[in-house]
Amino acid sequence: MKRKEEVRSILSGLAAAVFFLAAFLGLHWNFFLCIVLAVLLFEGVYLLSRPRRRIGKIIVEDLENGEELEKKLEEAREDFENIRRSMKQIEDAELREQSEQLHETAARILKYLEKHPEKIGMARRFIDYYQDTASSLLGKYVELQESSLKTEEALRLKEDTKGAIKTLNRAFEQQFQRLMSSEMLDMDAEIKLLEKMRKMEGIT
Repeated sequence: MKRKEEVRSILSGLAAAVFFLAAFLGLHWNFFLCIVLAVLLFEGVYLLSRPRRRIGKIIVEDLENGEELEKKLEEAREDFENIRRSMKQIEDAELREQSEQLHETAARILKYLEKHPEKIGMARRFIDYYQDTASSLLGKYVELQESSLKTEEALRLKEDTKGAIKTLNRAFEQQFQRLMSSEMLDMDAEIKLLEKMRKMEGIT
């Protein structure tokens, strides 16, 4: 990012310098006017060359509350990465399999949200609670696993974590289905319309 800022500054400076030299030495404009216009040109080129932030293919500034949605999606990505890191360290085969399923569903949800950033608001419960809880639970499980505690309480917590992750897997799937409800309704409507047209046209 710092490198890109330097390139933007250099290009803006070159444009301003070329303009100043052409206007002052070539056209013999007033020196102070040339300075003012060169500074304005520098600022203009610098602003126009600023990279536009995007969520998927959509420019953040074009979205209502775009910066807030971008921030929320970044929070979701951080929790997603935490789940991935914890998942790789889990030794229990059953929990690891459940965690992989959780991670896969989360990946599909994030991919969907990047394609449909307008739905990020609908995914707040998933981002703020379900995925955040999954990230926290798996992280704490890994810490408990690394502690090598064999007490009754430690063993109970490990078993309870398995149950919690199974519950979260169901919650993840339900949240994804909720996000896709409009697309599913559209598909259902198209299928019903096709069936109606088939009957009207006598298509067998």
